[in-house]
Amino acid sequence: MILPSNNPEMPLPLRIGLLGCSDIARRKFLPALQNSDSATLAAISSSNPGLAADRMLLQTAVILTHEELLARPDIDLVYISLRNHLHEEWTMRALDAGKHVICEKPLATSLASAQRMLAAAESRSLLLYENLMYLHHPQHAMVKSIIASGRIGKIVTIRSIFGFPMPTSGDFRLDPDQGGGAFLDLSRYSAGTAMHFLNGPLIRMKGSATWEGRLNTGLAGTATTAEGELFIFSNIFGQQYESFYEICCEKGRIRVDRAYTPPADMANRIMLFEGERLTEISAPPADHFKLMIDAVVTAVRNGSYSVINSRTLATAELAEMMAKGCLDE
Repeated sequence: MILPSNNPEMPLPLRIGLLGCSDIARRKFLPALQNSDSATLAAISSSNPGLAADRMLLQTAVILTHEELLARPDIDLVYISLRNHLHEEWTMRALDAGKHVICEKPLATSLASAQRMLAAAESRSLLLYENLMYLHHPQHAMVKSIIASGRIGKIVTIRSIFGFPMPTSGDFRLDPDQGGGAFLDLSRYSAGTAMHFLNGPLIRMKGSATWEGRLNTGLAGTATTAEGELFIFSNIFGQQYESFYEICCEKGRIRVDRAYTPPADMANRIMLFEGERLTEISAPPADHFKLMIDAVVTAVRNGSYSVINSRTLATAELAEMMAKGCLDE
């Protein structure tokens, strides 16, 4: 239960427990949480508390086992950043304990798993948010505003590209049994882009994939929507870093580089092409992890869970379509 504040205009921060001491939790989530006025760190859990104490150096929060963290009554929401194959088990346990959940992407390794998790959240009137943090960066709202103005006409094509060098040896992302592979690691970025900008539902999907044994190292595909829009994507391990999307419209084109991983202190560029004319629009620096945390806290306080949960399900359904179109050759 979220404790009331003595000042109704300044509610107490939401108390968050970190379930898992991943690299992304240490490098991205914790700094964002420390800079947020809407939430605070209550506890950290790990299957190896000694290792967690070393990794989370300078953190004052108590370090617990996962079971101990979920039993704590002073935790309102749990951030889960475990290896992919553990997401369903610990999300369900967190929901059973009455906690709201932010789960790192991918929320689940299959659509059926996502459906079970979201049904559990809905039945308990709890929020379950898949961490598509990058969509909270203001650059994407700025792009939407340009398109909504009608200045460059309707969307014709969206291209979403995200790839980077092969993860290092020992990284769980190279282990299919732990939910590794390019599809599970990267496809949510392209799926989230499609969900954010396309006007019509995707109705056809086809593509191909690359493999090293059982490990999916890349996928690329195309899809069309009921509105006649074309969606093209590529998600790859083992290439030079690349992270951008382009939106081609009837009378212009928008490109956003560093679309998915802009540093919090970096002002990004939105490039607007209209014929031969290029207009560069500056997007202000922003910590999309902090903005995501603040948005989730607002949703929890407003009780607006169903819309977010429905979007999470729609993203999982789109990811399933991507998998069937590209991986099941």
